[in-house]
Amino acid sequence: MGPPSSESEDKAPPVPITKWTPAFEAVLKQICVDYEGQDPKVRDGMATGMRSLFEKPFEVELGHLSACRGRTGTAPRPMSTEDAQRVIFFPQLADMQVYVDAFGLLTTEGTARREKLMKFKLLCVFYTLHRKDGALVDRFMHCGGLESLCDMVGDDSDSADVIRSQAVELLMELLEPQMQLPVASSARQAHLHHQIWRCLRSRAFWQNFARIIADPAERFPRSHENCTRIIAGAIGWMRPEERCIPEAVAPPDVSEAADAIRAYLGGSKGIRPDIRGIAEDLLEELSVGLKMKEDPLQGEALEDAREDLFEDEAVRRESSAHAWQALRRLGNDAFTKGLIWPAEAAYGLALQEGGTQLPDHEASLILSNRSLMLLKAGHPADAARSAAEALRRDPRNAKAAYRRAMGLEAL
Repeated sequence: MGPPSSESEDKAPPVPITKWTPAFEAVLKQICVDYEGQDPKVRDGMATGMRSLFEKPFEVELGHLSACRGRTGTAPRPMSTEDAQRVIFFPQLADMQVYVDAFGLLTTEGTARREKLMKFKLLCVFYTLHRKDGALVDRFMHCGGLESLCDMVGDDSDSADVIRSQAVELLMELLEPQMQLPVASSARQAHLHHQIWRCLRSRAFWQNFARIIADPAERFPRSHENCTRIIAGAIGWMRPEERCIPEAVAPPDVSEAADAIRAYLGGSKGIRPDIRGIAEDLLEELSVGLKMKEDPLQGEALEDAREDLFEDEAVRRESSAHAWQALRRLGNDAFTKGLIWPAEAAYGLALQEGGTQLPDHEASLILSNRSLMLLKAGHPADAARSAAEALRRDPRNAKAAYRRAMGLEAL
């Protein structure tokens, strides 16, 4: 027998405690809500996987992505654990660019395993959690997220069917409300339409959806039907209005899509009548040649819109405003689920991340809620101090006055 192992060799390195650690339980609860009622092994597996992701949040891979985006010429450096945890579980609006870049990565057989895994994990978190945040989704689309999801539809990894299913569902969910607004009412809306136009003109869109339809087997539930619907919706949205001249540049090559629809109609006997009608109309239009409207936002108007959306100070203000609102919602949700300390942590983070974009009356409400959490946790002195700060921010906050009195009385 060899010498006994030292204690340091037996134990894994301790997981670093960051400012996000106390609030993570609130995020994990939100993620696991979608798995309630399912097989406990599936739910517990998801929780274990998310805990592992929080502890080891792909610092190296995320740092490499950021370096590629910055193009500073310096060697990539790992992202700090705290920043990586933020990107994945508590993202700012600007962090949506990381998701877009990750989804658009070309991960071939030679790609590092952890880079592939990072891409899949980010999609899983976005699909399960961040899609519910309208502000994050809006920024994701402005950053080019629709095109990156089209790239994900073509994924050929070992988990391809799950990835494709999630990417297709997200595209349907993000495109449908925008396609119901044929005319943009603002420069910001026009920029979203520009991103839709780019997505629907992309080679990845037509090629990847065609390949799913052409596959005789359903790769995921309703894969043929959903992809047919998306292509039909795309053609309808891209069709030029009457008396409008189609765009001067050549439309994308849709021959592969036409062949796929033709094979789908000829080989599938169980197609629902309404889907068959959509597919037949689609094939007819693809066969005569696709006509497409011009880009809704071009030239100087496009440059002005992008400057308004992505100017550093504007992004900072918008990100701070989103951060405190998202973290306050997280705290409120944690409180309703009985997670007192995670709620208290989320309220504290809302105050910290909001900065100068957090109005005094809103800060007072958050501080008052934090005071309530501290009272329930049995910390009356801290509760009284939080309530006193709430009153300093807004002397008219009656709940803060009451909670301050309760804290002082319990001392």
